[in-house]
Amino acid sequence: MAALAADSGRVFRKVTVTSAALRRESRERDALLDRLRADIYRTETVIRDYLLERDATRAQSQKEELNRVRADIEQTLAAYERDVPESEKVALQELRDSVTSYRQSLAPSLLWDGATRRRLGEEVLRDIVIPRGIGIVQLSAKITALNERDLDAGEQRVEAVQAHFRARVTIISVIALLVGSALAGGIMLRVQRLERHAEARYEEVKEARLELRKLSERLVAAQEEERRILSRELHDEIGQAMSATLVELGRLDAAPPDSEARRQGMASVRRMVEDSVGMVRNMALLLRPSMLDDLGLIPALKWQARETTRRTGLHVKIFADDIAEDLPDSHRTCVYRVVQEALNNSAKHSQSTEVRVTVRRQRDGLFASVEDDGIGFDPREEKGMGLLGIEERVARLGGMFRIESQRGRGTVLSIRLPLAAEGRDVA
Repeated sequence: MAALAADSGRVFRKVTVTSAALRRESRERDALLDRLRADIYRTETVIRDYLLERDATRAQSQKEELNRVRADIEQTLAAYERDVPESEKVALQELRDSVTSYRQSLAPSLLWDGATRRRLGEEVLRDIVIPRGIGIVQLSAKITALNERDLDAGEQRVEAVQAHFRARVTIISVIALLVGSALAGGIMLRVQRLERHAEARYEEVKEARLELRKLSERLVAAQEEERRILSRELHDEIGQAMSATLVELGRLDAAPPDSEARRQGMASVRRMVEDSVGMVRNMALLLRPSMLDDLGLIPALKWQARETTRRTGLHVKIFADDIAEDLPDSHRTCVYRVVQEALNNSAKHSQSTEVRVTVRRQRDGLFASVEDDGIGFDPREEKGMGLLGIEERVARLGGMFRIESQRGRGTVLSIRLPLAAEGRDVA
């Protein structure tokens, strides 16, 4: 329908322009022919006055007027010849020849004196001026008739264009009907495909809900496993150290006050207590570093980087902006845990030598990334509990989690947390 409207407008403009051009050209040619006839009548009047004039001065003035009329006739003929139709060229040439012959037949009379004009003037008027003038007027009438015939032919061409346009409208209407039917069928097929697609997405959502339930169960199991590990550490490390300390203190009670055995025993007890204090501190820092609350996010990340370097030899670089410590506690904890898990994965699995940690505060949120130069992996096939926990932790704050990795090209883990989101505190 749009094509039909565009084509209709184009054809209508074409018809309007063509019809207007035909009428304008016809009016212009008629005006030129009317001017030519008027100049011929004027020529007859001036030559008549000249031939019958007795006064030499007025005769000279009439001769000059006659020359001006001749110039107007030539100008009119030249203007008509510029746009003359092919069908009028022969008649126009006859008219020009007749005007030229008329002018040449009058040329000798323009050289006569007053006596000659009085003697031969009436004869020239009767035999040359009046018959030739009538002939020229008849030729101009013939050209006018040809002009009208050309106008009629132009109108017939316009009617032919209109008939062709009506045929085009019919054809385009039929095509539009067929295309509309095909489009309706295509839309119905598309709707059916969309319905099938929606059903498939619904099934995927159901599967995702099942996966989420399984993930929750795995997270609970991981939490219980972490508690068992913590209990074992407390029992095997701290409990054993405290038991050994009690045994050593019992031995010291029986030793003489100033003996060498008592001094060595006290030194041993001190070492065991210091080791126990260090183990308790390390366990507390792993659970939640106190400096995250006391000093802020960036100092805690730098401490984490130093500890990772000390324990594993992995070189960790921290690149962080001056982040104001008015961040929500949930955001600080999330970033710290994400970096902690990523560093542990890099140290255990990636075989990397260097890790870059970047933390930036942007206008619309908080951005953090961990990039290593390790062996990489396929995130679609290999995703452990650690990465699932990171993804869940970021999702709870309304953030975005992304991991990019290829085998042999390292890994980039990045998160983006909206500062406006009110997430729950994650310990």
